[in-house]
Amino acid sequence: MEKYKTKIKSVYDNQGKTFDRFTVVFVDFADYENHYTCLGMSFNPTSPQGYCMHSAGKIGEHLGKRIRFDQLPDECQIVVKSMYIVD
Repeated sequence: MEKYKTKIKSVYDNQGKTFDRFTVVFVDFADYENHYTCLGMSFNPTSPQGYCMHSAGKIGEHLGKRIRFDQLPDECQIVVKSMYIVD
């Protein structure tokens, strides 16, 4: 069974409205203003023309439609797993 270094709170897809289409929000790092650690990604986050960057943000409709982790593109799932899953 996979063990996460941190837990995923939610995953969002803004349907391509911005280049950083997908946002993964992590539960372990909310600050005093209710900002969470997030990972924003494009469809191809490991490409030189892709996007993959951590940030802090609030959860809300501005992130897009909530989706399940397994609905992320495979490349996005691999990025999250490589950063946050302990073998």
